[in-house]
Amino acid sequence: MTVKLLILADDLTGTADSAVGCAQLGLTTQIMLSAEAASVADVAAVDLDSRACDAGDAAARHQHCLTRWAGRYRHLFKKVDSTLRGNLAAEVASLGPCAGMAIVAPAYPATGRTTRDGRQWLHERPVEESEVWTNEGIGGRADLVEMLEGAGLKTRRLDLSALHEADAAVTDTLRRYRQEGVHAVVCDALTDADLMRLATLSAPLERVFWVGSAGLGLALPRALRLSGTPGAAQPAPALRRSPTLIVVGSMSRISHAQADALVDVTPALEVVEIDAGDFLGARPQTSVRAALDDRIRQTLQAGNDVMVRLAQPGDRDAAAGPRLSVELGAILAPYLTEVDRLIATGGATARALLMAAEVTALDLVDAPDTGMARMHANHDGRTLEVITKAGGFGDTEAFVRIWHDTGSISTFQTQQRIRT
Repeated sequence: MTVKLLILADDLTGTADSAVGCAQLGLTTQIMLSAEAASVADVAAVDLDSRACDAGDAAARHQHCLTRWAGRYRHLFKKVDSTLRGNLAAEVASLGPCAGMAIVAPAYPATGRTTRDGRQWLHERPVEESEVWTNEGIGGRADLVEMLEGAGLKTRRLDLSALHEADAAVTDTLRRYRQEGVHAVVCDALTDADLMRLATLSAPLERVFWVGSAGLGLALPRALRLSGTPGAAQPAPALRRSPTLIVVGSMSRISHAQADALVDVTPALEVVEIDAGDFLGARPQTSVRAALDDRIRQTLQAGNDVMVRLAQPGDRDAAAGPRLSVELGAILAPYLTEVDRLIATGGATARALLMAAEVTALDLVDAPDTGMARMHANHDGRTLEVITKAGGFGDTEAFVRIWHDTGSISTFQTQQRIRT
């Protein structure tokens, strides 16, 4: 089957929130944690888990996936991080030979991420000065042109003045760049309207693909005039019958402030704080893990909600993040049989937990809040509601809102649309 839009992303939370615009249009949208799977949904969004890879491995994963999907998609959207973490340039370069010229617009104005003068900004400050980069030890400048040219790509810019010329002039400029052999066009955008204009005026072009974050992801399906499958099943809601597990695996201060706000107004919520050192040292503390297991199991079996959060030491090693996510996933996956809702912040943590539970495909439902995605997974023969959020997204009350806004899940048993 040919999907209407193929989305390739480098982490789970980004995969999901970049596809929300498709679900809003009634397109059946599947979030896939394996490049080896096939989908019969309208839209397939594949998490290639390449953010923490070296550039060569990240590029190879994207090439391999696109090769497997050759001839089975109409349009391609390469999702990248709105703060330019990961291997943006290498991944874009790997797709160009098959997909054509990249139209690059990673702005996400609703969350304060904008592109101006070819550089990425976060709340009017250069991204390289933000907590996002310092947390992960990223150096250099958030300059898209420099990044792409550094990967050997012939790159041009489309600034705001050019974007707001006459419609035909904008389309002609992009077409001319493609004819001149340009590999990538970096596009400034300060507002959602800028992204919608770019998507609309580039939609008629052939041999192009789009590169952006959830901001462009919201605009692109409309610009491409994609429509949903008639008669697609809509889940009927039912009251939640089991507890919720919320996992805060992000290093972001924003996520921990959101967790604090939820704890303040939810006194019955059991909070379990994990010290990374207990699991990553030369001798992992088995007694600590056993005590943790007992506490979580007893709380959930009593029907009470649990929050598991990582302690935030000032000397936390960002390089240990992937291993810590895997450890945390292995610890928590067995408890998914005890809950009917999982809320997870931090893409690596969410993915590790789902993979450990052998969940490799989820159906996207909607966005309960900005920068979040709600999905349904078939787990152990029943529907598990999964809500993911990137660590740096949202205001302080974000968890509070979804906690009280999502008190039901579907009794619709998600049909498995994965063929391995």
